[in-house]
Amino acid sequence: MIGLKKTMLSIVLVLSNTVFHSVCATLFLLSTLTSTSSACPFCGPVETPLSYGIARSSDLAIGESLTEAVANRQGQRRQPFSLLSRILPSSLGRKVISIEPAEPPVEAAVETTFSGTALLLNLPAVGWTARAADEMFIGYTLQIPPLKQQIFQDKNRLEWFVKWLDHPNHAISKDAYAEFALAPFQEVRDSAHAFSQAEVIDHLRDLSLQQQRRGFYGMIAGVLARQSPKESQSACTNALISILTEDQSNDFQAGLDGVLGGLFIALGEQALPILERRGLFENEASPVDQRHLLQALRFCWEYPSDTVPRTEVILITRKLLPVPHLTREVIVDLSRYMDWDFRNQIVAMWDTLGGEGPLIRPAIIGYLLACPSEKSASLLAQLREKNFELFEKAQQAAAIPFPAAAP
Repeated sequence: MIGLKKTMLSIVLVLSNTVFHSVCATLFLLSTLTSTSSACPFCGPVETPLSYGIARSSDLAIGESLTEAVANRQGQRRQPFSLLSRILPSSLGRKVISIEPAEPPVEAAVETTFSGTALLLNLPAVGWTARAADEMFIGYTLQIPPLKQQIFQDKNRLEWFVKWLDHPNHAISKDAYAEFALAPFQEVRDSAHAFSQAEVIDHLRDLSLQQQRRGFYGMIAGVLARQSPKESQSACTNALISILTEDQSNDFQAGLDGVLGGLFIALGEQALPILERRGLFENEASPVDQRHLLQALRFCWEYPSDTVPRTEVILITRKLLPVPHLTREVIVDLSRYMDWDFRNQIVAMWDTLGGEGPLIRPAIIGYLLACPSEKSASLLAQLREKNFELFEKAQQAAAIPFPAAAP
């Protein structure tokens, strides 16, 4: 024990405080970058929902374009609009009040010039902003539940948007989807009962569907399978499994992380044999699919009560360590999961994949520095003694923030 403490002291002396703290900061940064956010984890980037803008705006109006937009020196486009009416809160949601007498035109920020009717929001520090709006979109705007109103017409607020997800008006459909994309997973889960199981399965089988939406419906299918009576669980579960086993037209399967996440929600630990039969842990597997699996496992770590136990997440993540293009990220994830019992297998990567991937050895150093065990200090000393030059290069690289994990 005394010898181990001396070894640890020598390692700390070799690594200056500056480098040590840089490595730890880098490890923390990577842990943040590879963790799932509180929002829907598989929905992809979306525009800010309309309800968010309404909540921030001091004035909401309907207008008519006057002339085309003109870009200022900063490249921002502004377009003049006449104000026709205001939208005000009412006991039934919102109501439209005509503006009389007429007010002077306003200039509003726009993404691109357009003609016709517009919905205008007066936002703090931005001023008026405008977006094209037909009668359908304005009608949708009048009904949107306020952002802070959790219950709306005897429904969970998010449930209200389910019926709008497939609306033929693209702006409405896109806005409803953005509500789900930015909502915490728990709220999405609690609204899942409002979805039709048959329609969710149809969306999963629709190859023309935007792939991020397919991932979203994969997650919903998993929730429905988990919440349904046993006799009706198989429909959604089988739909998820069929996506994993069907022949792919190409190597890009955006949304597959959501399908995998849905499978973990539906089956828990029983999903592992399906993934193994799919060959997702083999080096020959699609790198894109394997990256989706790693992302799904991060989701499972954040929500163990809805997916698989964290101990199982660690065991499955370990199986991806030998996959060369994921080794560095797996090391970072296992350090975030505080899986210190796997340190010998991680250090073994130093002489194998570490020679091929320039970021693997720095990740190993960061992992060992984060590990609270005295054994890690001994392993660091062994690596240093094995090849001082390689160790120094890896140590210096560890002090530089690594590239973010791919989404």
